[in-house]
Amino acid sequence: MTEATEDRDLPPAAELHDLTGRRMERHSPLLEEAWRYWSSLRAGRNLPRRDELDPRAMSLTLGHSMILDRIRPGTVRVRLGGRVMNGLMGMEVRGLPIRAFFEIAERKRAASLVERVFELPATLEMDLVSLTRRGPTHARLLVLPLQDLNGEVSKALTCLALDRVDPEPPHRFTILRNRLSPLRRHPALQERDRPERRAGLPMELAEPRTGYAPRPKPYLRVVK
Repeated sequence: MTEATEDRDLPPAAELHDLTGRRMERHSPLLEEAWRYWSSLRAGRNLPRRDELDPRAMSLTLGHSMILDRIRPGTVRVRLGGRVMNGLMGMEVRGLPIRAFFEIAERKRAASLVERVFELPATLEMDLVSLTRRGPTHARLLVLPLQDLNGEVSKALTCLALDRVDPEPPHRFTILRNRLSPLRRHPALQERDRPERRAGLPMELAEPRTGYAPRPKPYLRVVK
């Protein structure tokens, strides 16, 4: 699987910057921490479960994080949100659709990208900008898929890194660029699920061995 990246032509003033004012690299330290924690929970599996998240282990990122809940295909809402996210919108974000964080013209595109996180599944990174009277606020959003108790990919962990704190909520963002990265199955799971190779058969024709069960003898009746 390959990553899908989309960039828009940006003026120099729209460059992303980190918290020190330097141009933002692919990951900020905050997002790197969220990525490391999520990756540690995978522990040889495709995806971690929502109930495995421990707020005590997320002390550095908790205020910048949200838990998303995919109610049904095309409908994703915030289940839980940190204090920074509440301050960004000037309200409690719990229950808000994810599209509410974006400008009206961006909402369809944003919802489609987030939907792909659950469908593929995939990780998603978006470079964002919000324009206010105090100037642009740049941000980077990381969306990481999670499984629910039934093993379905219906939850996601997000983390948002901002280049500054603007006291004028609410903020609506425009997407500057995005990177959607489909997840590959863990190598251990690939090996476990790989069909057993049969001698003389190409792999695509090999099937798992099954036990032999003799067929019952046919019942014959003489018809006069």
